[in-house]
Amino acid sequence: MASGFWAIARRPRWIAALLLCLGIAAGFAALGQWQLSRSIQNVDTEAPDTEAAVPLSSIADPQTEVTQPQLGRRVSVEGDIVFSDFIVLTGRNNGDAADGAWLVAHFVTTDGVTLAVALGWAPDAAAAEAAVGMPSWAGPIVGRYLPSESPDDSDFEAGERSALSVAELINIWPDAQPAYGGYLVLEQAWPGVDPIYSPAPPREIEFNLLNVFYALEWAIFAGFAIYLWYRLVRDVVEREAAEPPVE
Repeated sequence: MASGFWAIARRPRWIAALLLCLGIAAGFAALGQWQLSRSIQNVDTEAPDTEAAVPLSSIADPQTEVTQPQLGRRVSVEGDIVFSDFIVLTGRNNGDAADGAWLVAHFVTTDGVTLAVALGWAPDAAAAEAAVGMPSWAGPIVGRYLPSESPDDSDFEAGERSALSVAELINIWPDAQPAYGGYLVLEQAWPGVDPIYSPAPPREIEFNLLNVFYALEWAIFAGFAIYLWYRLVRDVVEREAAEPPVE
């Protein structure tokens, strides 16, 4: 009588063959894992550290737009606030579902360059305006450098200015030229307002599709090694089943 599949598979010969196939499959799987780890790589491996504060003048020039290497950098800058030029922006979210207001200042660096600075967030415009008279502090300011927003984002028909547009502000502020193309979100909030939620920019991740393809190939090879053992045992089962019974 022909033997069943598992009866044949438990024979020492096929147990040894299974162990060999499992070892080969494990090797293929390890190669696949190595290829998969190589397929994920940081695009910005040579990009500057966004969290190490550097002087703004060392990475950006006035009258120029914010470039990708500058985006989200923590920078420091020295100068003074023009206390007659505070602006309140409404409809500003601060990392949650509630909208509030930003208090924005006209900052002039020691080099005479205008920089728009978002000083902090308040629940409403009145609370932001109440912080205008608060005392400032001495020394350089530190914050995250971000690109100017489009003035079209403001709903002027509803009497609301919500976009921090550098181009718009330098038309409002007197003697605002030259000016930096981006604005600064202050790290230590101005007295009377809360810090603005400004996380570090995410690092972009890309897949190397060629390495992903190689990883899939090794996974297929690992599966084929197990299938080969199964197929060989199945062939023995079918061959013994086809043999005439011994009388």
